[in-house]
Amino acid sequence: MCLNSDLPSRRIFRCWRAALLTALGLGLGLSAAHAAGFREITTRGVRAGIWYPGDAPVTTQRLGPFETKMARDAPIREGRHPVVLFSHGSGGRYRNHYLTAQVLADTGFVVIAPQHEADYLVGGRRTAQALDHRYVELTKALKAVREDPAFRDHLAPEPVHGVGYSLGGATIMLASGAGFASERAERHCRENRRADFAFCDDPGFFHRLIQSFRHDPDLRPTPDPFRHPPLVTGRAVVVAPVFQGVDPEKPLSMAHLTVIAIDGDRIAKPEFHAHPLFDAAKQQVPARSHTVPGHHHAFIAPFPKWLTDQEDIPVAKDPEGFDRPVFLRTVNRIILNALAGD
Repeated sequence: MCLNSDLPSRRIFRCWRAALLTALGLGLGLSAAHAAGFREITTRGVRAGIWYPGDAPVTTQRLGPFETKMARDAPIREGRHPVVLFSHGSGGRYRNHYLTAQVLADTGFVVIAPQHEADYLVGGRRTAQALDHRYVELTKALKAVREDPAFRDHLAPEPVHGVGYSLGGATIMLASGAGFASERAERHCRENRRADFAFCDDPGFFHRLIQSFRHDPDLRPTPDPFRHPPLVTGRAVVVAPVFQGVDPEKPLSMAHLTVIAIDGDRIAKPEFHAHPLFDAAKQQVPARSHTVPGHHHAFIAPFPKWLTDQEDIPVAKDPEGFDRPVFLRTVNRIILNALAGD
């Protein structure tokens, strides 16, 4: 296994290269010869999905509305594998990113993706509280996997990597030591409300009420600005990240940052979010930026046609002629290269 620290360095490199090329060739799925294991856990009020390298045969199974190829609850492959914390977007589901998680797991990572349950608080100063819960959910999920007898002897202790999408990008930044202050976002919106309307528009009471029926977190007040010990100490990738309110001037614990901006993103507009995040973070840590054409929701796995025929799902819609699987293959390739240190 490529990520077994007992292998000689040359063999690790050759194995890494072969595994990476294989994973990139797969793009969005797994062949019968590849076995990304998957397990769902609930710990201390937090639900999480875990994808990990395995050797058991995969079968086609449902994960929410998605038809996936995986080895559910199979044993993890021998060796010690690095951890990736994955944070989904506001109001989303960790399962929405199963294709990316599978490719990472097949390459040798253990992907831990908690379900963020307090996103109905997002908006104004409540965003700090929602982000606080997101950090706690990452912490609890990581601790649970590290203590789980099925995983604890197969995890590389350090570093911990991070991948975040949209609000998950801000979450990963905060888990890497960045601060958060609501007044920074409020100041931005006073100056740019019309130009950055999707970010600055308050979701409103009824949106939060509807969201609250989906989730039942144990809410507690949180200080503003956001302060927590860092979790992410390795390489981090943020896709279509939300930035305003994040304070990257605080010492960052990550080793490297890759920022993926989406040209055509009308929700987290790159000129207000991805680009200034990159400009600020690169003053502290080695960083790289990429811009890919698409739209904000293109990083979510394609929903099955039977579901979109029955329901109106805004995040499932693509402009005419847009190929979401091709977009995902491109972004997954960038993520894999970034985490592999290429």
